Amino acid sequence: MEIGKPCLFLELNDEKFILAVAQYDDNLNYKILDSTEAKSEGILNGKIIDIEASSNILKDIITSIEKKINYTFKNIIVISNQKNFECINISGFKKLSGSQIITEDISYILNNIKKVISDNNPEKSLIHLFNSNFILDGSVLKKLPTGLHGQFYNQHLTFFLFPKHEIKNMQLALKNCNINIERIIFSEFVHGIKKLNTEELSVLINFKKEKIILSVFENSSLNFSEHFNFGSNIILRDISKVCSLDIKVVKKIFTNNFFISDQSSEQYLDEKYFEEGRFRSISKAHLREIINARLDEIIEKIYKKNINLTHLKFSKKKIHFFLEDLDIFNNLSKNIENNIKNSLDSVFISSISTQDERLVPVLSSIELVAKGWEKEVIPIVHAKKSIISRLFSLFFK
Repeated sequence: MEIGKPCLFLELNDEKFILAVAQYDDNLNYKILDSTEAKSEGILNGKIIDIEASSNILKDIITSIEKKINYTFKNIIVISNQKNFECINISGFKKLSGSQIITEDISYILNNIKKVISDNNPEKSLIHLFNSNFILDGSVLKKLPTGLHGQFYNQHLTFFLFPKHEIKNMQLALKNCNINIERIIFSEFVHGIKKLNTEELSVLINFKKEKIILSVFENSSLNFSEHFNFGSNIILRDISKVCSLDIKVVKKIFTNNFFISDQSSEQYLDEKYFEEGRFRSISKAHLREIINARLDEIIEKIYKKNINLTHLKFSKKKIHFFLEDLDIFNNLSKNIENNIKNSLDSVFISSISTQDERLVPVLSSIELVAKGWEKEVIPIVHAKKSIISRLFSLFFK
């Protein structure tokens, strides 16, 4: 990213390719010059599976935006929600024996951890690195304790890795545009820092149509993330199967907000939902039973699969649900809230439905490039670098 010149951002997801152009001034203030989107092709679960198909779409929309602003891009920042991100939590320590913590102590820890990560993950690239905790003689500190004296210094770090071959596939898809990938950003990270108070323990569950992405934030750091290969559409398929209804009919039921209405006349499905001669008596209560059974299973799977989250069942913490499908959101929000509120202190449910909301990952990435993130160790493209970011530049090449 160069001051005064347009900077291109691309979000890759299964439904749309979203582009935005930002321009930064000397003070790293920015303005959005343009944005556009197109139906995605050649991508599945965030992965490029057809280079030619994705390349053609990307070339069209990038060329279009270049013509509009009269500028040719050389680099691009990619925002990805691919499930192949791997999260590794690891700690490093340095015995101080009463001496003062200096930058060489920090570099010693970073260099040793980097070697462990690199040796064990030769086929992956480091995308994000967060400082989870700074611990001096058992006390958790909010900032890097450079200059303090102590006996033992311990630093908790969270690594997010990404397969190198996936980066190569992305680069191939952008080859026809003569653009190089400058940086890859994990979309759930930028989504979370925009939506949550990340200083306290918060859980973000992004409820998409065909997948669920769970992210855990604490101490202004993304500490954990995982994908589940099912989403809100699994509930539609359940209703379709159990009630022998065409999936299009089920979608129509949700579109018409059937579950929101409490009118006595709407306790059973109307004949309008059925083809001629195929009407059956199906109650709203029966449909809700199907929905709740699946929601119970989904929530239980999320808890059981993640040892990081098992304590949330027994302690009152905040959990945030975001649903991308407005029709499903309108009908399921109460069901979700009722299914989980008994075990959690605060439940926040929001819909990702408006154009502005759908642009959150891109817009948050634009802001991140300008301001950086306190607990992010890898230096963000042009933001002012902290001491630890500068150390990272030296030792994590």
